Order: sequence, then structure tokens, then C-alpha cells
Amino acid sequence: MSAIPAEIENLTPAEKLDLVENLWDDIARTSANVPVTEEIMAEVLRRQAWRQRNPGRGKTLEEIIDTLGVRL
Repeated sequence: MSAIPAEIENLTPAEKLDLVENLWDDIARTSANVPVTEEIMAEVLRRQAWRQRNPGRGKTLEEIIDTLGVRL
């Protein structure tokens, strides 16, 4: 990855966070175009198989978020 352009380095922390949020939203809107590596897909399939073999076990994303006390 290349160096951070000066225009971005000179932003305030709040402006940088705003930029990151906007970039993340843009990626989410075009998520169909984001490549998924074989390793990531293998992990997703492994977790899906575990979930199917172990119904009722594990936690939902919402439960994990509540446990961690974070906000998405």
C-alpha cells in the first residue's frame, strides 16, 4: 500500500473518522465487487458446517456485541 496522501494526513482525527466511515459505507454498497479469498471462503464454510453440526450452540453477532459492550 502506498503512503498516505498529505491531504489525508492533515485532516483532524474527527475528519479522518468521517472519511473512514464514508469509505466503509461505499465498500458496503458495492460489496458484491469485493473479492473473497479462498482462505476466507474456507473459514466461512468451516464455521457454517460447525453451526449446522451444533445447533443452539455458539452466539449470534448481537449476543457477542452485547457481551463486548461495543456499538456497530
